Amino acid sequence: MKKAVFGIIGAGGIAQSQHLPNLTRAPHAFLKTVCDLDGDRVRAAQEKYGVPHGTTDHRELLADEEIQAVVVATREDQQALLTIEALRAGKHVYVEKPLALTAEECQAVVAAQQEAGRFVAVGFNRRFAPAYRKAKEVASCDGGARNIHYRISDEYWSWGKDYPPGVRVLHEVCHLFDLIRWLTESDAESVYCVESRPDDEVIVLKMRSGCIASIMNSGHATMDMPKERLEVITERGGLTVEEFVELRTYGYGDFEPVYRFAGHSHPDREYTHKFLLEKTGAEGLHALRRMGWEMRERVQGLEDEREFPEREEMQRYIHRDAPLWNYMVDKGWLEAMDHFARCILSGRSPENATAADAWQASILGHAAIKSRKIGTVTYFRCCKMPVDNNIYSEKR
Repeated sequence: MKKAVFGIIGAGGIAQSQHLPNLTRAPHAFLKTVCDLDGDRVRAAQEKYGVPHGTTDHRELLADEEIQAVVVATREDQQALLTIEALRAGKHVYVEKPLALTAEECQAVVAAQQEAGRFVAVGFNRRFAPAYRKAKEVASCDGGARNIHYRISDEYWSWGKDYPPGVRVLHEVCHLFDLIRWLTESDAESVYCVESRPDDEVIVLKMRSGCIASIMNSGHATMDMPKERLEVITERGGLTVEEFVELRTYGYGDFEPVYRFAGHSHPDREYTHKFLLEKTGAEGLHALRRMGWEMRERVQGLEDEREFPEREEMQRYIHRDAPLWNYMVDKGWLEAMDHFARCILSGRSPENATAADAWQASILGHAAIKSRKIGTVTYFRCCKMPVDNNIYSEKR
């Protein structure tokens, strides 16, 4: 089977949890080179995944004419610059979200992509989640989404504590801005945001299709609560998706009332959850998350020396064998990467989110932040891609 040749810049958290294993499992991708400023990470990735070449200098990777595409998975403040550099080197680029921290930087990537004539795919992988692709199919058969509610909640209070307050909307909710645009096939005409405390907020979008969408965004939950839930009302029906593993339909005679989807696996971790989620859906998801939370709480409470063997056993499971809790469901990572590789080989335009889509998500993120700060609705004056940064006005 012919494969597109990839290099990856950045071998940190998201690369280790997703991109490195997925690039080595995707049927149409071949990972030739891994690059990171940390030489130990490079050598570890080479040994673990059988990557032929490694370097600490991304310019060496970009100079390799055999490499057709580059995955950029670095710090947010470096991704736009590296994407532009890769495009100018003649490479297609798959870049993690957020593409950049400002709309202006995203706009620069759009311009560079148009000049280079190469593909840019942004890591809004939810477009390829099996549950959401089915949800869009169902909704499209009844006039499309008219009312959307999306909850995203997790332990950001713990893992995101080094980020400034209030920026979660740029790092996490950008996924949902893109997803809602994809589900409705429409841009937003207004956005409003109100918070109860930093990183605990509701965002309301009015789409040009007529759909309204509300996003409950909270970084103050615990891991026993499923991270994401989608609810959609169509013309006379509805559907729900519980964290990518179970889709329920209401009012549709041509669709099953319940669809369940397998989880996502990692080569380092135990595999049972993938089978369990496919067979039991939301019930299995709730049980797994509750189990993980209870085990973690119990480990923290074991102090007596007589309990050390049990503590060591549970710690070994949590840190070595248990599924990666926020990555155990299929959010479309592997299929997004393999689809991009197939399009590189065929020359067909990818269905992945583009740099222009990332630009729109960035515009919405910053508009939501501004709305939250000054307490107004942000109205967008035009439905086409803006050509400058003066795109919104405030009205009370």
